[in-house]
Amino acid sequence: MQLDQISDHVYANLSGETGGNIGIIELENQVLAVDAQYPVSGRDFRASIPSVTSKPVTHLCLTHYHGDHVFGAQAFADCEIVAHRWLKAKIEENLQSVWAPEHRDQFLDEVRTNRPENLWLFDGLNIVLPTQIFDDRIRFDGVEMIHMGGHSADSSIVYIRDDRVLFAGDLVFAQTFPWAGDPSADPDQWIHAFTRLLEMEIDTVIPGHGPLCDKAEIRLQRDWFKAVRDRMKTLIAQGVAIEDAVQDPGYPAFYAAERPERRADSLRHWYHCWAP
Repeated sequence: MQLDQISDHVYANLSGETGGNIGIIELENQVLAVDAQYPVSGRDFRASIPSVTSKPVTHLCLTHYHGDHVFGAQAFADCEIVAHRWLKAKIEENLQSVWAPEHRDQFLDEVRTNRPENLWLFDGLNIVLPTQIFDDRIRFDGVEMIHMGGHSADSSIVYIRDDRVLFAGDLVFAQTFPWAGDPSADPDQWIHAFTRLLEMEIDTVIPGHGPLCDKAEIRLQRDWFKAVRDRMKTLIAQGVAIEDAVQDPGYPAFYAAERPERRADSLRHWYHCWAP
């Protein structure tokens, strides 16, 4: 796996070939990793870090609980694994249900059916829990990890102030339609998070998915989210049924979804969020 230099202290892989975007932050005496993809690619990620720095990896920062960001955390089991407390709670909940060992075959069968191209990445899956949790924010020598919510209740960002670089997690899907159908996704909180990001001193955004971008992408997405909210709330007030609202042609143009169901599922979830 190749790590490309983004700034003085930040390296990242944004190929999108094996999961969400990942990267590292090189500090004076240590390295922080951000997100970990899947078990196989997580191991590749960890093995690639010595190609750009000889400093020890001491922390893994997880932006949210989705599998393409956390399943590779087992490759960092010797580090402090840092996350919002709701991320830890969600993994604990899933380990008692959909991710439980007795349900693992069923879970992998779903991957085999719905995402067969990703099945090889799950080899050796061993889900690990965060070891260090926070509520609002946590700081590491010029780096801040800040809880935002929006994409999921636990969504957090990693901000490198001196480099003016942001790891946005899945708050930003650059140049593609976002996945907004998580049960805990909150579109109003997401819009608020975008506004908070636009107030920060950021030059470069490493999105959860997609290419490098900047605040112009965040502004574009915030404006689209707000326009969808205005239109959908109008439709709801008019008594329009959910499927008609999802298919309504009145939303402004936006990026196409990688999978057609992503757009429909996201809009259905938003309808439920805004319907009285």
